[in-house]
Amino acid sequence: MSDNKLIRSELAYWDKDKTLVELFDDRIRFTPVGEKPVDIRYATISSCKRYIKELLITSKGTSGDSYDVHYIPVKFENKDIAGYYYHFIADRVERSAAVGESETSRDDESKPVYTIPCNCAFAEGVLYIFNDHFSFRTNGQGSNIRVHYLDVLEVTKNFGSIRFKLGPADFVSFQVPKAVFLEVYRFLDSHVRSEAVRSLDTEDEIVRNMRTGIGHNVDKQVIKESFAARDMDVEDL
Repeated sequence: MSDNKLIRSELAYWDKDKTLVELFDDRIRFTPVGEKPVDIRYATISSCKRYIKELLITSKGTSGDSYDVHYIPVKFENKDIAGYYYHFIADRVERSAAVGESETSRDDESKPVYTIPCNCAFAEGVLYIFNDHFSFRTNGQGSNIRVHYLDVLEVTKNFGSIRFKLGPADFVSFQVPKAVFLEVYRFLDSHVRSEAVRSLDTEDEIVRNMRTGIGHNVDKQVIKESFAARDMDVEDL
């Protein structure tokens, strides 16, 4: 699809880390050298400001918490490249803002705020972070995971990983690229805290398994969400 077509690719700096910055029709992709790429959709960008060779991109969430605002400083080699990126991003952000409210609501349901290739234990895959849950789809061997923030007791930083506590002895951790580690952690911590966390002892297990789980009981949901994130249809398989 046209959304997946690469428009332009340039090297830049995200803070002090050298980063490949790629423009697509529906997203901007950051790939720090030696790490995996991170996608941010234009629909989640609230502003893009230019300071000669540098852009300050601000992405947004929906909870209203101060941590729900994310600042991404990107410095290019020269002002002409920065100018091109600025005008392209500003145009796509404006187009996204022009989408009707009902259509935007539907899009928010199916499009993740972050798309992050990462590891979960020894399994490689892609972490899709939504406003009310996250899902992890493995690239090969391993279990798919889908967790609603309502079912997370606590989210913590643990030796370079983001760790979720789902029960007294039930944990799941993801190794997130350092360039976005703090930003993603704050986003998740904010959204987990904003949910009215229920006691897993009194939760109806059937209801909980409809939204949260590991392995076969969530495989279809995870696959469907990962295809929707790439603007593909499961039926096309």
